Amino acid sequence: MGRNMRETLNLVHDLTERGVFLRTLGDKLAVDTSEPGPGTDMAIALLAMFAQMERIYMLERAAGARAAKEARGLPTGRPAKLNATTRAGAAQRIKDGAIPEQVAAELGVSRSTLYRELRKHREGATAEPVGQEG
Repeated sequence: MGRNMRETLNLVHDLTERGVFLRTLGDKLAVDTSEPGPGTDMAIALLAMFAQMERIYMLERAAGARAAKEARGLPTGRPAKLNATTRAGAAQRIKDGAIPEQVAAELGVSRSTLYRELRKHREGATAEPVGQEG
């Protein structure tokens, strides 16, 4: 329900103020905001605290995995949708007059993804090779 304990508690409070009540169905820790009381408040606070703790651990695990990949020289992040050859081909087709939406559809990507990949292609084409002087 929220990224941290404060956000979750504020959301539960705001919903309750508007007449929207929450009830847990599968948890052993019963929560029903239609029946306010200290037990309900404590249960919500505990669930929010555990959720925040799990989010922190998840972020730490992801950072550790990224650092390990970088240490081994492996790429991190999401892989590119198109490789350099496909980008070059798409750029050439558009230069020859093809409609970008059609090229994107044929490649199975959105128009915005095609434009982002074409920008990578242009940046790669204008970058000077390392170690050479012009």
